Amino acid sequence: MPRIPLLVAAVALGNLLVPLNSTMIVVALPQISRDLAADRASVSWLVTAYLIAMAALQPIGGRVGDRFGRRELMQGALVVFAIASIGAALAQSLVILVAFRLIQAAAACAIVPNALGLLRGSIVGDRAGMYFGIAGSMTGLGAAVGPVLGGFLTAIDWRWIFAVNVPIVLLALAAGWRSLPHAEHRRTAPPDVVGALSLGALLALLAWTLIDSEGGLDPPHAGLLLAFVVGTILFVRYESGHADAALPPALFRSRAFTGANLAIALFTGRPTEFALLLVAMPIAGAGVAMNFPATRIAALDSAPEHLMALASGVTSTSRYFGGIAGALLTAIVLGRGDDLSRLPLLFTIFALAGLAAALVGATLPRAIARAT
Repeated sequence: MPRIPLLVAAVALGNLLVPLNSTMIVVALPQISRDLAADRASVSWLVTAYLIAMAALQPIGGRVGDRFGRRELMQGALVVFAIASIGAALAQSLVILVAFRLIQAAAACAIVPNALGLLRGSIVGDRAGMYFGIAGSMTGLGAAVGPVLGGFLTAIDWRWIFAVNVPIVLLALAAGWRSLPHAEHRRTAPPDVVGALSLGALLALLAWTLIDSEGGLDPPHAGLLLAFVVGTILFVRYESGHADAALPPALFRSRAFTGANLAIALFTGRPTEFALLLVAMPIAGAGVAMNFPATRIAALDSAPEHLMALASGVTSTSRYFGGIAGALLTAIVLGRGDDLSRLPLLFTIFALAGLAAALVGATLPRAIARAT
């Protein structure tokens, strides 16, 4: 048996890297723009590219780990993340910096789903909720600490916001080396390379379209959404006939798996006017804290063991698309001028989304019982 507490530490540290690197960089954008002689629109790709990659690549990272080894992929991805962080810290142009940010995101897309897949496969007894809660809490901690830490490091030099990842990675590697379990993995059919590339392209297309539309749906963006729908239909037909699909459509026939992912997506839409939500946000955060570990465990428990990391990647992608959809909905309701008179309507919509998530979640125990 692996040493569970050390395993939890390795998974938690891996989970910490993603939100930390999503939020630290935001406060550094003005200095990066000045030092690299780039305009604000170009510098914003440091955030946008990272978000799109995180939304698109996590199911693929999980599937590769399921097939070739979750421990090996997670540890290797941690090393790549550290190398990309060093490269970003030394970058002398925006193009190179964006390239290293994409490598960071790709590595993170292998770290998170495989770490959580390893954690779920190693837990015995009734402590799953507690351990997943510990690992999941690092997501909120990283998002909260990121701007503060980023501001402190940027005051010294913005390059430190990338260099600070290295000691975190070293701790995660050390904890993982001693605790991550080895497992045998199936290699019964050729890898679904076409399916994996198609899945990444489709999710990236959807994420970019939603982000770039900025609350409007003009003909070009409507055409991109239509292309996504057509591509998804073709993708499902192709995957249905593959012996070892990158994303088996049968996975979504499980009510528990589909319901858990829907609940996760609904729970992460949130408005941007934080000052006006000073009282409501802690309550909403407490609700998410109680919801997220349970729904993630529900999704993983409803998936076959050999697809555990893939299932984790899908849940992470659901969370990212829920956040993108929430930001898009905020832009649509408030308009480009942030019409605060519409905030009651926006809050009502988010309250209904939370109620819908609760109704979906209420069906999960029965669905899981049938699946097992």
